[in-house]
Amino acid sequence: MENHIETNFREIQKILDSCVSHGYKTKVDALFLKREYLTQAQLKDYLRQEIFRVTENIVAIQQKYRVVRDIVQDMDVPDFLWESGYFEDLNSDERKKYIVFRCSDFDMDAYLHEPSCYDERLPYFSIIVSLVVLSKYLYFLQEQESKYYTDSVATKEQVLPKEKDESVETTPAKIVGKSNPFKSTLKANEIKLLTECVNEANMFTTTVSTKILTDFFNCKLDGVLKVNNTRLLAYLMMQLSCYNYIVYEWQSVIANNKLILKKIKGEPLTRTDLSSATDQAKNIYPKGYEIIDKYIKQLQKG
Repeated sequence: MENHIETNFREIQKILDSCVSHGYKTKVDALFLKREYLTQAQLKDYLRQEIFRVTENIVAIQQKYRVVRDIVQDMDVPDFLWESGYFEDLNSDERKKYIVFRCSDFDMDAYLHEPSCYDERLPYFSIIVSLVVLSKYLYFLQEQESKYYTDSVATKEQVLPKEKDESVETTPAKIVGKSNPFKSTLKANEIKLLTECVNEANMFTTTVSTKILTDFFNCKLDGVLKVNNTRLLAYLMMQLSCYNYIVYEWQSVIANNKLILKKIKGEPLTRTDLSSATDQAKNIYPKGYEIIDKYIKQLQKG
């Protein structure tokens, strides 16, 4: 019985992680969109206000729902629903609901439409998602704010150039290990499935091979790809991110590594291009989205 309880909690954790990924990504994407319309001074002030607002929301949740209070300290622990003291803090009726919940019944679309729709069957589920999303978002906001102070100090230091010490020779350090900017967890068979997906959806102007897609996720393309439909590309990457196959900040990875060109102008897709396409894809599904949904479901089945 103990093994069944633990197994079910870990499966529920996977669902919760996907919901957190979606919620966090939505907030970060919205912030990047707002940055396009604010001056540096306005953005700095906005970040400070947002930090206060999010902090107030986190505290309000912790005060109202004592059972989730300690999750902020445990949320970075894998499978924190099981590994933390959360299970013990639930009353007997609440524990039973988690134990008997069938994870196959969970519908992400229904959750996204109404986040609290599963709270009766999984007590505090949407509350936990909100608490974790807000906590991660707060940390992100604080990082963004600190960059302004770092940049300000760096700018002042650059006013007077430092004299070069010719007596000291510096040799660049050799970085060892495998780089993985996308933080991809995709296995070979999953990339093969995605290759079929992008080709069937005519996502790029050329047919891609499994090797090309593998090199893409490793940021080691021998050339570049040219996209047919940026919104469809954004929809695919958004789904992969939502289910933790790639990093939340996939837009920055594509833009920074200049992996994909626009179809018309032939210029590299920017972070703004991808952020705008993602926002549009959330509101109006792009043509061909059903092909992506079909393959994402196959990915989830393993």
